[in-house]
Amino acid sequence: MTSLLPHDLIVSEILVRLPAKSLLRLSCVCKAWRTTISDDPSFSQAHLHRLHQQNKKPCSLLITPRITVEAAEPWSWTISHEVSAPGLYLWEESKPDVAALLHDTSSFPAEDKWARHRFAHCDGLVMLPAEDTVRVLNPATRQAVVLPWSPNIVTSGRRWGTEGHKAFGFERDHGTNAYKVARFFYRECLAEDALGMEVFTIRKDDCWRETVTRLPFCFVAMQTATFFKGSLIWTVDHESLMYEDLSPDEIADMPCFVRFSLEDESFNIIIGPPWYRGGQRLEMPLAELNGELAMPRPGYKSVQIWMCDDVESISPPRWERRHVLNFPFSFHQLIGTSNDEIVFRDISDSLWRQTPQGVDIMFHMEALRYYNHDTSTLVEYSGETVQDFDAIFYIPTLVPI
Repeated sequence: MTSLLPHDLIVSEILVRLPAKSLLRLSCVCKAWRTTISDDPSFSQAHLHRLHQQNKKPCSLLITPRITVEAAEPWSWTISHEVSAPGLYLWEESKPDVAALLHDTSSFPAEDKWARHRFAHCDGLVMLPAEDTVRVLNPATRQAVVLPWSPNIVTSGRRWGTEGHKAFGFERDHGTNAYKVARFFYRECLAEDALGMEVFTIRKDDCWRETVTRLPFCFVAMQTATFFKGSLIWTVDHESLMYEDLSPDEIADMPCFVRFSLEDESFNIIIGPPWYRGGQRLEMPLAELNGELAMPRPGYKSVQIWMCDDVESISPPRWERRHVLNFPFSFHQLIGTSNDEIVFRDISDSLWRQTPQGVDIMFHMEALRYYNHDTSTLVEYSGETVQDFDAIFYIPTLVPI
Protein backbone atom coordinates (compact mmCIF):
# COMPACT_ATOMS: atom_id res chain seq x y z
CA MET A 1 0.00 0.00 0.00
CA THR A 2 1.36 3.39 -0.98
CA SER A 3 2.00 5.74 1.95
CA LEU A 4 -0.33 8.73 2.22
CA LEU A 5 2.53 10.87 3.56
CA PRO A 6 5.42 12.13 1.42
CA HIS A 7 8.77 10.50 2.15
CA ASP A 8 10.41 13.81 3.11
CA LEU A 9 7.69 14.47 5.69
CA ILE A 10 8.02 10.98 7.17
CA VAL A 11 11.76 11.51 7.50
CA SER A 12 11.69 15.02 8.98
CA GLU A 13 8.73 14.60 11.33
CA ILE A 14 8.69 10.92 12.30
CA LEU A 15 11.88 8.97 11.65
CA VAL A 16 14.22 11.63 13.01
CA ARG A 17 12.42 11.47 16.39
CA LEU A 18 12.88 7.72 16.89
CA PRO A 19 15.71 6.04 18.83
CA ALA A 20 18.55 4.42 16.88
CA LYS A 21 17.41 0.91 17.82
CA SER A 22 13.98 1.45 16.23
CA LEU A 23 15.48 3.08 13.15
CA LEU A 24 17.79 0.14 12.51
CA ARG A 25 14.75 -2.16 12.54
CA LEU A 26 12.75 0.16 10.28
CA SER A 27 15.54 0.25 7.71
CA CYS A 28 14.20 -3.11 6.55
CA VAL A 29 10.74 -1.71 5.70
CA CYS A 30 11.62 -0.44 2.24
CA LYS A 31 14.55 0.66 0.08
CA ALA A 32 13.84 4.39 0.54
CA TRP A 33 13.89 4.09 4.34
CA ARG A 34 17.03 1.92 4.27
CA THR A 35 18.82 4.46 2.07
CA THR A 36 17.84 7.35 4.36
CA ILE A 37 18.61 5.61 7.64
CA SER A 38 21.80 3.81 6.62
CA ASP A 39 23.37 5.95 3.90
CA ASP A 40 22.24 9.57 4.28
CA PRO A 41 24.77 11.60 6.36
CA SER A 42 22.37 14.53 6.64
CA PHE A 43 19.78 12.29 8.32
CA SER A 44 22.27 10.88 10.85
CA GLN A 45 23.36 14.44 11.68
CA ALA A 46 19.75 15.62 12.06
CA HIS A 47 19.03 12.63 14.29
CA LEU A 48 22.13 13.36 16.39
CA HIS A 49 21.19 17.04 16.70
CA ARG A 50 17.73 16.15 18.00
CA LEU A 51 19.25 13.80 20.58
CA HIS A 52 21.48 16.61 21.83
CA GLN A 53 18.50 18.95 22.06
CA GLN A 54 16.53 16.70 24.41
CA ASN A 55 15.97 18.40 27.75
CA LYS A 56 15.76 15.16 29.69
CA LYS A 57 17.75 12.28 28.26
CA PRO A 58 17.14 8.68 29.35
CA CYS A 59 19.83 7.46 31.74
CA SER A 60 21.83 4.83 29.87
CA LEU A 61 25.40 3.63 30.29
CA LEU A 62 27.83 1.71 28.16
CA ILE A 63 29.51 -0.94 30.31
CA THR A 64 32.47 -3.19 29.61
CA PRO A 65 33.45 -5.81 32.19
CA ARG A 66 37.15 -6.75 32.23
CA ILE A 67 37.49 -10.50 32.69
CA THR A 68 40.58 -12.31 33.98
CA VAL A 69 42.31 -14.40 31.35
CA GLU A 70 43.12 -17.85 32.72
CA ALA A 71 46.66 -19.20 32.63
CA ALA A 72 47.60 -21.25 29.56
CA GLU A 73 47.90 -24.42 31.65
CA PRO A 74 45.24 -25.12 34.30
CA TRP A 75 47.84 -26.67 36.63
CA SER A 76 50.28 -23.76 36.27
CA TRP A 77 51.15 -21.70 39.36
CA THR A 78 51.61 -18.64 37.15
CA ILE A 79 49.09 -15.88 37.88
CA SER A 80 47.67 -14.23 34.78
CA HIS A 81 47.85 -10.44 34.68
CA GLU A 82 45.85 -10.16 31.47
CA VAL A 83 42.21 -9.17 31.07
CA SER A 84 39.82 -9.32 28.15
CA ALA A 85 36.54 -7.56 27.38
CA PRO A 86 33.68 -9.88 26.30
CA GLY A 87 31.62 -7.01 24.91
CA LEU A 88 30.13 -3.54 25.12
CA TYR A 89 26.81 -3.68 26.99
CA LEU A 90 24.00 -1.14 27.26
CA TRP A 91 22.61 -0.54 30.75
CA GLU A 92 19.27 1.27 30.94
CA GLU A 93 17.48 2.59 34.00
CA SER A 94 14.30 0.74 33.02
CA LYS A 95 16.17 -2.58 33.40
CA PRO A 96 18.64 -1.94 36.25
CA ASP A 97 19.74 -5.56 36.77
CA VAL A 98 20.51 -6.46 33.15
CA ALA A 99 22.81 -5.01 30.49
CA ALA A 100 22.24 -5.92 26.83
CA LEU A 101 25.10 -6.74 24.45
CA LEU A 102 25.61 -4.10 21.75
CA HIS A 103 28.98 -5.10 20.32
CA ASP A 104 30.88 -8.36 20.78
CA THR A 105 34.56 -7.69 21.58
CA SER A 106 35.53 -11.18 22.74
CA SER A 107 37.81 -11.60 19.70
CA PHE A 108 39.90 -8.55 20.61
CA PRO A 109 43.36 -9.35 22.08
CA ALA A 110 43.74 -9.48 25.86
CA GLU A 111 45.62 -6.69 27.64
CA ASP A 112 47.94 -6.36 30.59
CA LYS A 113 45.65 -5.16 33.38
CA TRP A 114 48.37 -2.81 34.66
CA ALA A 115 48.65 -1.10 31.26
CA ARG A 116 45.02 -0.85 30.27
CA HIS A 117 43.44 2.29 28.86
CA ARG A 118 39.92 3.54 29.53
CA PHE A 119 37.67 3.99 26.54
CA ALA A 120 36.00 7.23 25.46
CA HIS A 121 32.63 8.05 23.89
CA CYS A 122 31.44 10.81 21.59
CA ASP A 123 28.13 11.04 19.68
CA GLY A 124 27.57 7.28 19.81
CA LEU A 125 31.12 6.46 18.67
CA VAL A 126 33.45 4.67 21.08
CA MET A 127 37.25 4.64 21.11
CA LEU A 128 38.86 1.47 22.50
CA PRO A 129 42.58 2.24 22.93
CA ALA A 130 45.38 -0.16 23.78
CA GLU A 131 49.15 0.18 23.89
CA ASP A 132 49.54 -1.02 20.29
CA THR A 133 46.05 -0.89 18.73
CA VAL A 134 43.28 1.71 18.60
CA ARG A 135 39.75 0.84 17.53
CA VAL A 136 36.85 3.20 16.94
CA LEU A 137 33.39 1.71 16.57
CA ASN A 138 29.68 2.43 16.67
CA PRO A 139 28.13 -0.26 18.90
CA ALA A 140 24.61 0.51 17.66
CA THR A 141 25.37 -0.03 13.96
CA ARG A 142 28.28 -2.43 14.69
CA GLN A 143 30.59 -0.54 12.37
CA ALA A 144 34.24 -0.64 13.42
CA VAL A 145 37.61 0.56 12.19
CA VAL A 146 41.15 -0.21 13.38
CA LEU A 147 43.42 2.82 13.14
CA PRO A 148 46.74 2.31 11.32
CA TRP A 149 49.96 1.36 13.06
CA SER A 150 52.19 4.19 14.23
CA PRO A 151 56.02 4.19 14.23
CA ASN A 152 55.83 5.79 17.69
CA ILE A 153 54.51 2.59 19.27
CA VAL A 154 56.89 1.25 21.90
CA THR A 155 56.72 -2.52 22.39
CA SER A 156 60.01 -3.18 24.17
CA GLY A 157 58.82 -2.61 27.72
CA ARG A 158 57.79 0.18 30.04
CA ARG A 159 59.43 3.58 29.94
CA TRP A 160 59.95 6.47 32.29
CA GLY A 161 58.85 4.63 35.42
CA THR A 162 55.20 4.37 34.32
CA GLU A 163 53.05 1.32 33.66
CA GLY A 164 52.38 2.37 30.06
CA HIS A 165 53.74 5.05 27.82
CA LYS A 166 50.66 6.61 26.20
CA ALA A 167 47.50 8.54 26.99
CA PHE A 168 44.59 8.88 24.57
CA GLY A 169 41.75 11.29 23.88
CA PHE A 170 38.80 11.23 21.50
CA GLU A 171 36.16 13.77 20.52
CA ARG A 172 34.59 15.80 17.73
CA ASP A 173 36.27 18.91 16.40
CA HIS A 174 33.30 21.28 16.41
CA GLY A 175 34.99 23.52 13.85
CA THR A 176 35.01 20.82 11.15
CA ASN A 177 32.63 18.23 12.69
CA ALA A 178 35.41 15.67 12.22
CA TYR A 179 36.17 13.07 14.88
CA LYS A 180 39.77 13.04 16.09
CA VAL A 181 41.81 10.59 18.13
CA ALA A 182 44.79 12.15 19.92
CA ARG A 183 47.64 10.12 21.38
CA PHE A 184 50.29 11.41 23.76
CA PHE A 185 53.42 9.25 23.91
CA TYR A 186 56.92 8.98 25.31
CA ARG A 187 59.63 8.23 22.79
CA GLU A 188 62.00 5.34 23.43
CA CYS A 189 65.08 7.42 24.22
CA LEU A 190 65.67 10.19 26.73
CA ALA A 191 66.02 13.35 24.67
CA GLU A 192 64.87 16.93 24.56
CA ASP A 193 61.99 16.00 22.27
CA ALA A 194 61.07 12.88 24.23
CA LEU A 195 57.37 13.85 24.37
CA GLY A 196 55.08 13.64 21.38
CA MET A 197 51.46 14.10 20.39
CA GLU A 198 49.94 12.61 17.27
CA VAL A 199 46.44 12.94 15.82
CA PHE A 200 44.30 10.79 13.56
CA THR A 201 41.17 12.26 11.94
CA ILE A 202 38.49 9.65 11.25
CA ARG A 203 37.40 9.37 7.58
CA LYS A 204 40.16 11.77 6.51
CA ASP A 205 43.67 10.77 7.55
CA ASP A 206 45.49 7.72 6.22
CA CYS A 207 48.16 7.81 8.92
CA TRP A 208 48.93 9.40 12.27
CA ARG A 209 50.46 12.87 12.10
CA GLU A 210 52.45 14.60 14.80
CA THR A 211 51.40 18.04 15.96
CA VAL A 212 53.53 21.02 14.99
CA THR A 213 53.36 22.50 18.48
CA ARG A 214 55.55 20.78 21.05
CA LEU A 215 54.10 19.51 24.32
CA PRO A 216 54.73 21.78 27.32
CA PHE A 217 54.65 18.94 29.89
CA CYS A 218 54.31 15.17 30.07
CA PHE A 219 50.96 13.61 30.98
CA VAL A 220 49.90 10.80 33.29
CA ALA A 221 50.13 7.66 31.16
CA MET A 222 46.97 5.58 30.53
CA GLN A 223 44.66 8.35 31.77
CA THR A 224 42.12 9.01 29.01
CA ALA A 225 41.58 12.72 28.41
CA THR A 226 38.48 14.60 29.52
CA PHE A 227 36.73 16.57 26.77
CA PHE A 228 35.59 20.07 27.67
CA LYS A 229 34.54 22.97 25.39
CA GLY A 230 36.45 21.93 22.29
CA SER A 231 39.57 20.66 24.06
CA LEU A 232 41.00 17.45 25.47
CA ILE A 233 42.39 17.85 28.99
CA TRP A 234 45.13 15.68 30.47
CA THR A 235 46.73 15.66 33.94
CA VAL A 236 50.39 16.66 34.16
CA ASP A 237 52.59 13.84 35.47
CA HIS A 238 54.60 15.53 38.20
CA GLU A 239 56.20 12.20 39.12
CA SER A 240 57.73 11.62 35.70
CA LEU A 241 61.44 10.81 35.66
CA MET A 242 61.84 13.82 33.39
CA TYR A 243 61.38 16.03 36.45
CA GLU A 244 63.51 14.08 38.92
CA ASP A 245 66.12 16.90 39.06
CA LEU A 246 63.54 19.54 40.01
CA SER A 247 63.11 20.66 43.61
CA PRO A 248 59.81 20.06 45.45
CA ASP A 249 59.01 23.79 45.21
CA GLU A 250 59.62 23.79 41.45
CA ILE A 251 57.33 20.80 41.00
CA ALA A 252 54.69 22.40 43.22
CA ASP A 253 54.69 25.46 40.96
CA MET A 254 54.04 23.39 37.84
CA PRO A 255 50.52 23.54 36.31
CA CYS A 256 48.08 20.75 37.03
CA PHE A 257 46.52 20.20 33.62
CA VAL A 258 47.14 20.77 29.92
CA ARG A 259 44.36 21.25 27.39
CA PHE A 260 44.74 20.39 23.73
CA SER A 261 42.51 22.30 21.31
CA LEU A 262 41.08 20.01 18.65
CA GLU A 263 40.43 22.93 16.30
CA ASP A 264 43.93 24.42 15.99
CA GLU A 265 45.81 21.59 17.76
CA SER A 266 47.55 23.93 20.21
CA PHE A 267 48.35 23.45 23.92
CA ASN A 268 47.50 25.60 26.93
CA ILE A 269 48.07 25.03 30.63
CA ILE A 270 45.33 25.00 33.29
CA ILE A 271 45.88 25.91 36.93
CA GLY A 272 44.03 23.66 39.38
CA PRO A 273 41.95 24.58 42.46
CA PRO A 274 43.73 26.46 45.28
CA TRP A 275 44.04 23.29 47.38
CA TYR A 276 45.76 21.28 44.62
CA ARG A 277 49.46 21.81 43.92
CA GLY A 278 51.89 20.11 41.60
CA GLY A 279 53.47 17.01 43.09
CA GLN A 280 50.20 15.57 44.39
CA ARG A 281 49.39 12.36 42.55
CA LEU A 282 45.98 12.70 40.92
CA GLU A 283 44.84 9.24 39.83
CA MET A 284 41.27 10.14 38.90
CA PRO A 285 40.52 12.17 35.76
CA LEU A 286 38.41 15.29 35.56
CA ALA A 287 34.78 15.15 34.43
CA GLU A 288 32.20 17.45 32.90
CA LEU A 289 29.15 18.24 35.02
CA ASN A 290 26.37 20.29 33.44
CA GLY A 291 28.70 22.22 31.15
CA GLU A 292 31.41 22.85 33.74
CA LEU A 293 34.72 21.19 34.43
CA ALA A 294 34.64 19.21 37.68
CA MET A 295 37.45 18.00 39.93
CA PRO A 296 36.73 15.74 42.92
CA ARG A 297 38.51 16.14 46.25
CA PRO A 298 37.95 12.96 48.25
CA GLY A 299 37.94 13.23 52.02
CA TYR A 300 37.41 10.95 55.00
CA LYS A 301 33.63 11.41 55.24
CA SER A 302 32.72 13.31 52.08
CA VAL A 303 33.86 14.25 48.58
CA GLN A 304 34.00 17.89 47.53
CA ILE A 305 33.30 18.66 43.86
CA TRP A 306 35.16 21.75 42.66
CA MET A 307 33.85 23.35 39.44
CA CYS A 308 35.28 25.67 36.80
CA ASP A 309 33.80 27.03 33.56
CA ASP A 310 36.41 29.55 32.35
CA VAL A 311 39.42 27.41 31.40
CA GLU A 312 39.71 29.32 28.08
CA SER A 313 40.37 32.59 29.90
CA ILE A 314 43.90 34.04 29.86
CA SER A 315 43.44 34.77 33.56
CA PRO A 316 43.78 32.00 36.18
CA PRO A 317 40.59 29.90 36.18
CA ARG A 318 38.04 30.40 38.93
CA TRP A 319 37.43 27.18 40.86
CA GLU A 320 34.52 26.97 43.28
CA ARG A 321 33.37 24.22 45.61
CA ARG A 322 29.90 23.51 44.24
CA HIS A 323 28.84 20.07 45.48
CA VAL A 324 29.52 17.77 48.41
CA LEU A 325 28.87 14.03 48.21
CA ASN A 326 28.09 12.70 51.67
CA PHE A 327 28.38 8.93 51.78
CA PRO A 328 30.34 6.37 53.83
CA PHE A 329 31.81 4.58 50.83
CA SER A 330 35.23 4.86 49.21
CA PHE A 331 35.07 7.21 46.23
CA HIS A 332 36.84 6.04 43.07
CA GLN A 333 35.73 7.98 39.98
CA LEU A 334 33.39 10.78 38.95
CA ILE A 335 31.40 9.58 35.91
CA GLY A 336 29.31 12.66 35.09
CA THR A 337 25.75 13.97 35.30
CA SER A 338 22.44 12.61 34.12
CA ASN A 339 19.55 15.06 34.32
CA ASP A 340 21.26 16.99 37.13
CA GLU A 341 22.10 13.80 39.06
CA ILE A 342 25.80 13.26 39.79
CA VAL A 343 26.92 9.72 39.00
CA PHE A 344 30.06 8.29 40.58
CA ARG A 345 31.77 4.99 41.25
CA ASP A 346 33.21 3.46 44.44
CA ILE A 347 36.20 1.16 44.83
CA SER A 348 33.97 -1.89 45.28
CA ASP A 349 32.79 -1.57 41.65
CA SER A 350 29.34 -0.13 42.29
CA LEU A 351 27.76 2.91 40.67
CA TRP A 352 25.93 5.54 42.72
CA ARG A 353 24.14 8.80 42.08
CA GLN A 354 23.56 11.90 44.13
CA THR A 355 19.96 13.11 43.87
CA PRO A 356 18.12 15.93 45.66
CA GLN A 357 16.85 13.24 48.05
CA GLY A 358 20.31 11.84 48.82
CA VAL A 359 22.56 9.07 47.51
CA ASP A 360 21.07 6.04 45.71
CA ILE A 361 22.80 3.01 44.27
CA MET A 362 22.38 2.35 40.55
CA PHE A 363 23.85 -1.16 40.45
CA HIS A 364 26.46 -3.48 41.93
CA MET A 365 28.81 -4.74 39.24
CA GLU A 366 28.93 -8.25 40.73
CA ALA A 367 25.11 -8.50 40.65
CA LEU A 368 24.76 -7.33 37.05
CA ARG A 369 23.71 -9.84 34.40
CA TYR A 370 24.55 -9.61 30.69
CA TYR A 371 22.06 -10.50 27.95
CA ASN A 372 22.94 -11.45 24.38
CA HIS A 373 20.01 -10.85 22.00
CA ASP A 374 21.65 -12.85 19.19
CA THR A 375 21.91 -16.05 21.24
CA SER A 376 19.14 -15.32 23.80
CA THR A 377 21.54 -16.12 26.63
CA LEU A 378 22.04 -14.50 30.01
CA VAL A 379 25.54 -14.46 31.51
CA GLU A 380 26.74 -13.64 35.02
CA TYR A 381 30.36 -13.03 36.03
CA SER A 382 31.60 -13.69 39.54
CA GLY A 383 33.48 -11.16 41.59
CA GLU A 384 36.65 -13.27 41.26
CA THR A 385 36.37 -13.18 37.45
CA VAL A 386 35.66 -9.47 36.92
CA GLN A 387 38.85 -7.53 37.57
CA ASP A 388 37.50 -4.13 36.58
CA PHE A 389 34.97 -2.42 34.35
CA ASP A 390 34.43 0.74 32.33
CA ALA A 391 31.20 2.73 32.47
CA ILE A 392 30.33 5.91 30.58
CA PHE A 393 27.15 7.70 29.60
CA TYR A 394 26.00 6.58 26.19
CA ILE A 395 23.13 7.13 23.75
CA PRO A 396 23.02 4.99 20.56
CA THR A 397 23.28 6.99 17.32
CA LEU A 398 23.60 6.36 13.57
CA VAL A 399 26.85 8.34 13.17
CA PRO A 400 28.97 6.53 10.55
CA ILE A 401 32.66 5.77 10.87
